[in-house]
Amino acid sequence: MNRNPMRWTVLPVLLGVATTLTAAQPTPFTNQSKPMKAHVRILAVSSSSHQSFAGDQDTYLADVSTKDNEHQFVKLVDQYPGFGLPIRPDLLRNQQVFEMEVTREPECDAHASDIYLRPSDSVLYDGSVRDTLNTHAADAIPCYKTLHQTIKLAKK
Repeated sequence: MNRNPMRWTVLPVLLGVATTLTAAQPTPFTNQSKPMKAHVRILAVSSSSHQSFAGDQDTYLADVSTKDNEHQFVKLVDQYPGFGLPIRPDLLRNQQVFEMEVTREPECDAHASDIYLRPSDSVLYDGSVRDTLNTHAADAIPCYKTLHQTIKLAKK
């Protein structure tokens, strides 16, 4: 006979709290980067992956400027739900500057020689991109990720 029914109620609660606390602590296997606000100008579309059920992502080459006004040539991965829409092509062609939160993701860095650009220039918004990739073919291009909902047009 169960003399202490409270024991069976408290035990699952304590296990749940312990699991939550353990999961919240950073490990050496998780990215420790914090999102930061940046101004971003998209220079080219590298690739797109549309999986609808799992979400979509577009990979761009971009000029990212942080609050210190330091510019960096980066690989930028924009992630959004499968029912979402990518950044409008007319905004990219006009080289609009966007404000967004970006997170440094070293695991997706790529050498310039490994970055894909379509043979046509239809998604190349700054003509210097191909030269930059060729000139710095052996250099690692830093990767940043953004969640699509953080993107907005920068104020002029």
